[in-house]
Amino acid sequence: MGQKPKVGASVSVFDLISTVAQIANGNHQIATSINLGLPGIANVSVIATIGERPVGSSWIAIGTQGVSVHTAQTRILATINVLGSGTVSAINLPVYVEVASGTATLSAVSCGHPNISTSQVTIGVTPGIVDAWIGNVTVADMTNFTTKPNPPPATLVNLGLATVTGRAHAGMGNTTPTNVNFSYSDIQSGTKKTVTTTNFLSSLTGSLLGDLSLTINLGPLGLPIPGLGALVMSILNGVTSSVDQVLASLLATLGIGLGQVDVWVLGIRCDGAVLVN
Repeated sequence: MGQKPKVGASVSVFDLISTVAQIANGNHQIATSINLGLPGIANVSVIATIGERPVGSSWIAIGTQGVSVHTAQTRILATINVLGSGTVSAINLPVYVEVASGTATLSAVSCGHPNISTSQVTIGVTPGIVDAWIGNVTVADMTNFTTKPNPPPATLVNLGLATVTGRAHAGMGNTTPTNVNFSYSDIQSGTKKTVTTTNFLSSLTGSLLGDLSLTINLGPLGLPIPGLGALVMSILNGVTSSVDQVLASLLATLGIGLGQVDVWVLGIRCDGAVLVN
């Protein structure tokens, strides 16, 4: 207190409050219903949870080459009520998205001498993999961060004498770090740089629907309904863009870029030379 450290990091008040909120209320950040007015979507109910504090690291790290920062997981379960047609008046579509870890590692420091303004820092950034499911993910699954959900099929349509269940999975992510350079002016101004996954799919919903396996279950008195599975797929394919917008809106509200990592370098020290025997 009252002294300026030789090296340190600046943190915005918003980030500090957000971090405290995450620690204080780690099980649920959002549990609500929303209506975005999107075509084909009646309403959406949302549960969002954030993972436990990273073990062995923090949101900010100070150190030399090799020091690393690693983020925890964020999970979103959006239960989307899709407007139907014909014999299928509505479809219940539970979409689960897990934004997994992101890692930033200090790869290199180049200190300019005697002109420190030529210094730069290189960070190796690996955006985390995103897992998405259509399935019966429970609230208990959402808050159990010791394992990833592997949900059973969810009931998408219930016609009384017949039901339609479905299950699908899709994922995206980078496997190798992307090097990002920060100039001295970037460091002084706290410039944020965003690294996005390069091998991801253009539409997460489209990928899920492409993997969707439907099962039609008939009750004791139920009669086959010709074309029921095809009708359900046709309705869902018609709202692909709207569901993508739902997911994008939810992630943006939480400050999460799908398949993205935001990185800052908040300081660099290029003095403190010592004699080495």
